[in-house]
Amino acid sequence: MKKRAELVVGFICVVLWILLFGAGLMISSENYRKSLEQSFTIANFLKAGLLYTYTNVAMLTCLAGLMAGIASRLTVREYEGVVDQALEDSAQTLSTSMAYRQENPLSSLFRSFVVFLAYVAGVAIGAPGGTEILSKTTSDQYARVAALLSLAGFAVGFDPTLFGTLLSKLPNPLRKTG
Repeated sequence: MKKRAELVVGFICVVLWILLFGAGLMISSENYRKSLEQSFTIANFLKAGLLYTYTNVAMLTCLAGLMAGIASRLTVREYEGVVDQALEDSAQTLSTSMAYRQENPLSSLFRSFVVFLAYVAGVAIGAPGGTEILSKTTSDQYARVAALLSLAGFAVGFDPTLFGTLLSKLPNPLRKTG
């Protein structure tokens, strides 16, 4: 994509994220889901899908990853001439981080979706009651989950090596000290 197109798509992603987050926070999907039990309509299916906590959060996480992919490409574009010249001069290969920053933003979207899948799998395995926790959420829970997964999705979408570096800095209770 050209820089201007990436800027426009990135801006649209930010606006969509804000709108989707606001809708998920303020509008309950329960009525739409209940109406689907009685009779299926495409309109109610789409509304329920957009508003149900975990489908909404999945979309937010993917949008965050897409924004991150676009942001990382925009930041690396400023240095493309410098990187190209350095490669010609020293015949080095791109670092892993630089490779991630030059990839298609859709790759970032897919990586961020894996963040969502890992969260849902973790909840299903580790939370008391298993998947029952997925059926009802409060606005507080929604806001925390949406923010956490969007942030993690953005981090792995921007540059997964940065996310790995951040995780390596966290204290490890199993690591021997001294």
